[in-house]
Amino acid sequence: MAFPQKKRCKLWIWKALDRDTGQLLDWECGRRDAATLKKLVDRLAQWEVTFYCTDHWSVYASVFPPEKLVMSKARTDGIERNHCRQRYWFGRFKRRSIIISRAKDMVDLTMALFARFRVNGCISELFTLAMIT
Repeated sequence: MAFPQKKRCKLWIWKALDRDTGQLLDWECGRRDAATLKKLVDRLAQWEVTFYCTDHWSVYASVFPPEKLVMSKARTDGIERNHCRQRYWFGRFKRRSIIISRAKDMVDLTMALFARFRVNGCISELFTLAMIT
């Protein structure tokens, strides 16, 4: 979660993680509502998702087909680990922090860097790119 302008206007980050590979497939920044989640789910169609593992937030049941929805905290350990790594590496995602992001584009860019170099790739690639430029 990041704070775009004020704490009452929270910016949520919905993530899709592949349980088999641990890869961060996609994310969507926005409100914690069905419309934002639907945008992410529509983009996930290209991966032919067989099932979705979620916690018990009520919005999931309104967006995901019931035959593909598994609502259980026992199945969300991978994404929770991903959240912890994200909060560790980026101050703007820490809870109860004065570090905030004022722009949704900056939060989205930070997520892209996190996915590319911390989850799906290797941090040494980032340092190699920095040395080239």
